[in-house]
Amino acid sequence: MTPFISEKKPITKVVFLGKSKKKTGNTKFMFNALRRRVKKAVFINLPRYKKLFFWTDYRKIIRSKILKYKPNLVLIYSKDIPYSVLSDISSRYKTAIFYPDVSVPLDDKLVQYARLTDYLFITNTGQLAELKSLGVKNPIFCMQGCDRNENRIIPTKKSKWASEVAFIGRPSIDYRIELLQAINERYNLKVWGAEWQKFSLACLKKNVYPEEFAKICYASKIILGCDVRENIECHTSNRTWITLGCGGFLLTRYIKGMEIIFTKGVHLEWFYSQEECLDMIGYYLKYEEQRKKIARSGYQFVHANRTYDVVLDEIISRIENDEATTC
Repeated sequence: MTPFISEKKPITKVVFLGKSKKKTGNTKFMFNALRRRVKKAVFINLPRYKKLFFWTDYRKIIRSKILKYKPNLVLIYSKDIPYSVLSDISSRYKTAIFYPDVSVPLDDKLVQYARLTDYLFITNTGQLAELKSLGVKNPIFCMQGCDRNENRIIPTKKSKWASEVAFIGRPSIDYRIELLQAINERYNLKVWGAEWQKFSLACLKKNVYPEEFAKICYASKIILGCDVRENIECHTSNRTWITLGCGGFLLTRYIKGMEIIFTKGVHLEWFYSQEECLDMIGYYLKYEEQRKKIARSGYQFVHANRTYDVVLDEIISRIENDEATTC
């Protein structure tokens, strides 16, 4: 008997739920890319709905909006949907979560939500098997990206953005704090994005927005990366993609599986220890042309292969292709 191949059903209408994410712009960038990928898309800003409909049950309003729209897909950023709403709509519509973070151990709430959805897109490969064993139907690896328009090279001549080394982020772990303190003793370091004063590091600006991030990348000779989790395979923070997308030279802590995604010394550089990091900073400050060549290559690589247009096409295409099944 000849197998029946159903036609691929295009996804044309999507409801996207999330927060505004003004500092990173992630949800805005994803929504813009989504609108370019499908015919119709609507964004539900969860905190805004809570505020606007404080006088009633905002969850009913969200549910009603989704039902009225009749989407082919409900796409959720992280866990930004009331559980009761997800529980109701998951039996009516195709649902997917894009979860950009990584938590060890796995976030119980994420697992609870993901069990209700048809797809869970996560930014690492190391937790796929565990999620599957916990009853998540389709955990899928999907990296973050950069925005094709706003995560770009933005030239600036202002000295306030310039330094030998720059770091954008929070004092989340001791390794990061100690590394930055060591760098600060030997090089001109500027730290952005959080409260660093109690660690004897001056933070120049607590909230860094996309245009400012791009100016830091342009004016700084080296952008330092130091992700919190180095042993979760293939997980890279959004700062990796944004830095490369803004044309910065990224020197980052090695993450397990990084060589699967990037080529060392071509797209970026990585280090394995504090001592190696300090030595590599000295080396790349000395060899400017080599540093700039890597930054250009990283910029070209990300804008060719990992903009949010690519990310959203990957998500939508995966779901569409799963719909075209062999019977």
